[in-house]
Amino acid sequence: MPKAAIERPAGRRAGSKTPDGPALDALVASWAGPAARLAADGSVIASNPAATALLEELRLRVGDGGFTSLVAAALADGQARSDTIVVAAAPAAVTFDFSLVPVSGQDVLLLGRDVSLATNLRQALGESRQRFKDLVEISSDFAWETDAAGAFTFVSPKGALGWKATDLLGREAASFIDDAGDGEAQATPFTAHAPVDQAELWLRRPDGTPACVAISAVPLRGPEGEWSGARGVWRDVTETHAREAALAEAENRERLVGYLTRTIRDEVEPEAMLSAAASAIARALGAAGCRVWDADREGSLSTATEFGARAPEGLNLDRHMAAHVRRLEAGTGTPGPDRDDQFAISAGSSRFLGAVTRFRRKINGAIGLWRDDGDAEWSESEREVMAKIADQIGIAQEQIANHEALALQARTDVLTGLLNRRGFAKRLDRQMAQCVSTGKPGTLVYVDLDNFKAVNDRLGHPAGDAALKGLAAALRGAVRSGDLVARLGGDEFALWLVDTDQPASIERAKQILALTAEIAPYSAGPDKPLGLSVGVAVHIPGSGESTSELLDRADQAMYTVKKSGKGSYIVAMDVKAFRAAKGAAT
Repeated sequence: MPKAAIERPAGRRAGSKTPDGPALDALVASWAGPAARLAADGSVIASNPAATALLEELRLRVGDGGFTSLVAAALADGQARSDTIVVAAAPAAVTFDFSLVPVSGQDVLLLGRDVSLATNLRQALGESRQRFKDLVEISSDFAWETDAAGAFTFVSPKGALGWKATDLLGREAASFIDDAGDGEAQATPFTAHAPVDQAELWLRRPDGTPACVAISAVPLRGPEGEWSGARGVWRDVTETHAREAALAEAENRERLVGYLTRTIRDEVEPEAMLSAAASAIARALGAAGCRVWDADREGSLSTATEFGARAPEGLNLDRHMAAHVRRLEAGTGTPGPDRDDQFAISAGSSRFLGAVTRFRRKINGAIGLWRDDGDAEWSESEREVMAKIADQIGIAQEQIANHEALALQARTDVLTGLLNRRGFAKRLDRQMAQCVSTGKPGTLVYVDLDNFKAVNDRLGHPAGDAALKGLAAALRGAVRSGDLVARLGGDEFALWLVDTDQPASIERAKQILALTAEIAPYSAGPDKPLGLSVGVAVHIPGSGESTSELLDRADQAMYTVKKSGKGSYIVAMDVKAFRAAKGAAT
């Protein structure tokens, strides 16, 4: 505490009586605030409890040496020292006015008074005045009064919303209301018969653009209590209104993206993910339809799923989407902003919004939405949703591709690439169900290689594998689109021939037997030529035959050929006779 800050009141008059020690100690003990009797070296002779914090603060401010010098100086010239000090305390700091008063040639009294309340009140008053001024300047951008006719009779000198004060005075307040607003709500503040608090009102700027103000008003009354106009203030909240609207739109957009993402991820079956996505995004964005494309390794697109109304033919979606993918692939290979991945086209009043989908930066498909005639253009918010959902669909497509790769391994024979027994049985279930729905028969053909063991024994297993691959290629070349070919295990193969009745099955069996010429080069020798034994079972819809029964009938027919000399075919007995024979055998 600098000494210069200490006031020096007039010293004691000569000849005045000095109180003795006990009297001073009694004064110290009874003093309402901090009090202490100090020796010339600054040590405490007596003090009350309130003096402790004040003494500690004084010593902290000036140090022990400085405090001793201060006491000594007061004794030396007989002048009291006064000052104000703030002492830290809980829950709030305390402000003391204090004095160092010399009372004898060797004692000094320290007397303090708590002035926190008065100090805080003065400070609060000053702060509140400044705060009131700041709040008025901030919240009351524009003040006004209107008369009984609703015309401005007083306005803030600085004007508002780009209007000068002279532009406003004398004009009807309602003439500044923007036509796009709610007329009833807008007219109220300027002709208020009751208080209005923070009502939002859209007004026009001089250039015709709208501005939103938060307006408060009270009615004015004449000497007889009659209504004579209104008085109020308004604050321009156009930017605040726009920010709140943008925030609300962003929140809605995030909720929508969250819903779409959950819809995709909640699907247990990967194949259903894209269908769920197409349906959800079309409905969410008010599109007439949605199409999702897969991309192969070369970047060629094929439709994976579609939802909603048929796409307008004039849009040529597949062509435009493929061209967009080629444009992107021809670039640097590094994806740009989301909007680079998007494109929009129109044909008449039909509109399309498309976007590629990616996984780890590589394009793996695309998604497109279209709208019917007369619908609105795609908004900025809708395009943002499209960008975010395209990311999720890209992930879903990668999951589906991985799932299909695993499923393919599970249902495919490693050596020949044909369906394995498990995959064939699953597909056969579907084919037999299809027979029921169409009413058309189908035929199961069992094929077994004759003399195959000799190939492995004489020429080795690599030669045997080559023979199996050769037969697989021959069978694959002998079937039509929609037919199935499988290797059931070992040297046993099976075929499902769609829409094939018994006469047709016989012709197909003969064609299969003719494949013997193609596999002859793989034979172990002239004495052990490779041949085929074929069992044929025709499935009739409505017979109630199960998949296992059909497989047993064809298998039994094939083994009948084996037992009777090989190299031929037999058509199995019908399911009724098969069941009867099986029952008789048991």
